Amino acid sequence: MNNQKAVTIYKKFQEEFGIEESAIIDAENLHLELLEKNPFKYESFYLIAAVCLYTISQMTSQKITLEDIEKLSHIKKDEIEKCYNLVLEIE
Repeated sequence: MNNQKAVTIYKKFQEEFGIEESAIIDAENLHLELLEKNPFKYESFYLIAAVCLYTISQMTSQKITLEDIEKLSHIKKDEIEKCYNLVLEIE
């Protein structure tokens, strides 16, 4: 993902939560996939990043809570959870 906005967002998440580089790359790749899928096409870029981070964290030993992401991103955990559930339906 080359977009400067994405680099900034994911770098912020990585620094705040101490996430491994490989998990960040997985989140960025998921982000690209979701942007191609219709339900996510018009969602906030930052919301999609938060959902991707949460999704990837659920597949690793380093679980990040919705509350943690909400605190950092200022996106309501209900919104993150709603989009996360869409990801689960699509995958």
